[in-house]
Amino acid sequence: PDRLRCALQRLRSAGEKADAVCCERMRGPMHRILLCLVFLLAGCAGGTGLSSSSKASQQTGPSGSDSYAFTNGRWFDGQGFQAATWYSAQGRLTRTPPQGKVETVDLSGLFVVPPFGEAHNHNVEGPWNVRAVAERYLKDGVFYVKNPNNVRDLALQIRSAVNRPTSIDATFAHAGLTGRGGHPIALYEDVLRLGRYEPAIGTVERGWFENRSYIVIETDADVETKWPVITSGRPDFLKVYLVHSEDDDATGTSGHSPQRSGLHPRLVAQIVAKAHAAGLQVTAHVETAADFRHAIRAGVDEIAHVPGWLVNSAADAESARLTEADARLALERHVRVVTTAVAGSAMPSVTGHHPHGHYEGHATGPSDHHATAPDESLSQVLKDNIALLHRVGVRVVVGSDHAETSLAEVMQLHRFHLFDNLTLLKMWCEDTPAAIFPDRRIGRFEEGYEASFVALAGNPIEDFSQVQAIRRRLKQGVLLDDQTVQNAASSAADHQGH
Repeated sequence: PDRLRCALQRLRSAGEKADAVCCERMRGPMHRILLCLVFLLAGCAGGTGLSSSSKASQQTGPSGSDSYAFTNGRWFDGQGFQAATWYSAQGRLTRTPPQGKVETVDLSGLFVVPPFGEAHNHNVEGPWNVRAVAERYLKDGVFYVKNPNNVRDLALQIRSAVNRPTSIDATFAHAGLTGRGGHPIALYEDVLRLGRYEPAIGTVERGWFENRSYIVIETDADVETKWPVITSGRPDFLKVYLVHSEDDDATGTSGHSPQRSGLHPRLVAQIVAKAHAAGLQVTAHVETAADFRHAIRAGVDEIAHVPGWLVNSAADAESARLTEADARLALERHVRVVTTAVAGSAMPSVTGHHPHGHYEGHATGPSDHHATAPDESLSQVLKDNIALLHRVGVRVVVGSDHAETSLAEVMQLHRFHLFDNLTLLKMWCEDTPAAIFPDRRIGRFEEGYEASFVALAGNPIEDFSQVQAIRRRLKQGVLLDDQTVQNAASSAADHQGH
């Protein structure tokens, strides 16, 4: 009875928070309702299932109820590691000993860094996998995740399972904006509908994803008339698709590319202006250098891929190559760029790939989904573009698009030898979290910042592989039991998708 009462309260609360159009669209077959109810009951029984301190708060935001003194740790200061004692009180860092009972935690010489981020991935998506995904991310020390295209209705169901001290923190764009017939329509309707969503939620009619995972924008009037749909479910930011925009004529619609298409570039500036007026940032999917230029000139805040991430021919490589002027324009406009270096390697074939960088097994198990290495001559343009952006001073952040966590992405970047260890560490633990949550005090160890860290066995500046040697985790003042998290993640991954 108590669990049922809790579930009904959660359901009532969720109904009050979602807007009416979303509530109407979230209705579906009885098995979907039962799935949602089972998830809510599980949430009442223990959140995401991650182990934490017995007194851990279950509320959203910095709210750790215990006070800690962390001694004998070596803390990252942006340039190196310094011995220091930090305290956690009410989920915040302080140098001042808190009043009342303070538990001392001896870090025994561990190297303490801010938690890592994932600036592009679509794997935080629904009640059937949110626990396993959160546990994998926490296991790898990745506390902050950005999903730049998702099924809105499913994301609304898991809002209470994320953005809390014992889970990951996540942001969602909901439905991406594209042109008629543009990417990612075929991805959702023809590939993911059958291979990914029906096994999880049951039969899904073709066309169900429109206005839930993608919204078609063909005219200036569409931007205005569809704005209530675009902002339904209260997205944290918006996603626009520019795909081979060099093939679009000056006044016509998208769809002239012999490959794939997206929004007509002339519509993007209007979308960006309207989004900014509503307090929403805009992320742009791009594939070519022309897409990159159109997005920058339209005023987007973030580029979701470095051009060169999806290259299948010499012609693709040529169309993806950025110029010095492109990089300097991005710097001048303060646009950040997400790496997605491993996304292209997920493609099993030119004709059979998932256009998002996903393929059918994505996020259904613990493997890294390694694919055959791409032709080195074709992947060189991606490395050259990343190197150019970094050299010019563009803010480059870490996101994988398809991998289990951003650990795979950062290790790929390490293998590229484009950054020294210090630069790569700062990108992952400072710049990426700040890009996901720009208004939060995270990514550094300073007075009043959120009390979150991962403690490593060795110095990652000397040996970058030490980022995988996590010994302790603290999130918003809550100590997570690392061994229990590892065991829970392993168990959840084994059963995920069943």
